[in-house]
Amino acid sequence: MDTRDVYDGLAGLYLPVAIVVFVAIMLALAWAVRSAGPARDENRPLELVYAGALTIVAAVLIAFTFRATDREYARAATPVEVVRVVAGKWDWRFEHASGRVETDVLTVPAGKEIEFRATSVDVIHGFWIPALKFQRQVIPGRTTTFRLTFPRAGWVTSGACSFFCGLEHARMRFSVNVVAA
Repeated sequence: MDTRDVYDGLAGLYLPVAIVVFVAIMLALAWAVRSAGPARDENRPLELVYAGALTIVAAVLIAFTFRATDREYARAATPVEVVRVVAGKWDWRFEHASGRVETDVLTVPAGKEIEFRATSVDVIHGFWIPALKFQRQVIPGRTTTFRLTFPRAGWVTSGACSFFCGLEHARMRFSVNVVAA
């Protein structure tokens, strides 16, 4: 499943929070080192504020993470078109739910989420569509499931095997043809 839209906002939240926490810890460490000397009493109120602030930050990050994960699970639960992908000795086979089978060409509708169920008949292959910045391992004896949405009708791109899979690896390419839904 393409989860960039789900997690991009989350990553935008984590980075500034991580920077602020890092700076706070470094300042506290510098202050403690500079004021080292004769034994001092504990500063219980300051310690409680610091611990409380870190607890609140952790709680907020956990809440936002669970919300993003819930959105991902909700989207994964919706029924979609399924395409079975079979990789093997230097070609790709795409089996659509309608019974249509394509070799080395993947035809998909624009703007609709498609679920792919991929496997390999021989060695590990990499299902890679560079234009979507998407890659998944396809392993013999295992089904790898993922979902993708293709942007617009008329969009044509290519895919390839991203793992060296044998002498004819360079031939293991496929075209993606996006048609109107």
